[in-house]
Amino acid sequence: MAQIPLPLSFDKRFSLDNYISENSDFVRQNLTALFDETGEPLIGLWGGTDSGKTHLLNACAHYARHCGVQFHLFDALQLLESNAESFNEFPFGSVLGVDNLDLLSGNRDWEEQFYQLINRVKAGEMRLVFSVSRNPRDIGFRLPDLKSRLMWGLLIGLQTPDDDQLAEVIKTRANLLGLEMNDNVLNYLLTHYSRKLSEQMQLLYRLDHAAMTSKRKITIPLIRETF
Repeated sequence: MAQIPLPLSFDKRFSLDNYISENSDFVRQNLTALFDETGEPLIGLWGGTDSGKTHLLNACAHYARHCGVQFHLFDALQLLESNAESFNEFPFGSVLGVDNLDLLSGNRDWEEQFYQLINRVKAGEMRLVFSVSRNPRDIGFRLPDLKSRLMWGLLIGLQTPDDDQLAEVIKTRANLLGLEMNDNVLNYLLTHYSRKLSEQMQLLYRLDHAAMTSKRKITIPLIRETF
């Protein structure tokens, strides 16, 4: 592919308001400030699986649409299928979001391209929010200057939710799907199935389909029948 890839579509259900973590207020304040041009123009979100990185980038797209800001959202895997040289035609004042940026490490062309893009950010031409699986200083980029550029911005560490936050996230996601979930049902899911957020979300989507198909509420008998 020689052309720049099309930006990803985003999930409108995910917003900054329904992001749940111990430092959610700090995260929201800084991400909204990036779009409002009152804060850091370069923000890196780093954390392990289920820490909320993809949720926040979708939430950024939602907030950008609300503010009327031009926002381009990409995943690094998507970028690897295209030509790095074509990835520079972003208008002045636009905001770029890249999920899983660390997947580009070791690819010299893409590392060079993001080095140049961050120089544009530093010059005030555009803004960038990205996610990586760990602190950029621990990522094996071949281009040392890219690593230093990534660390030039505000880096926000995200934590995997604890048990209380996990329950709150599941309830919130259920509400976003239009599902009623009482505490007995929630406790049953957390007791009998994986406590990993990503796996609980897969269960929730399957229950959503089962509830719609059978026109029933989510109950423990429905969970047993579905799984």
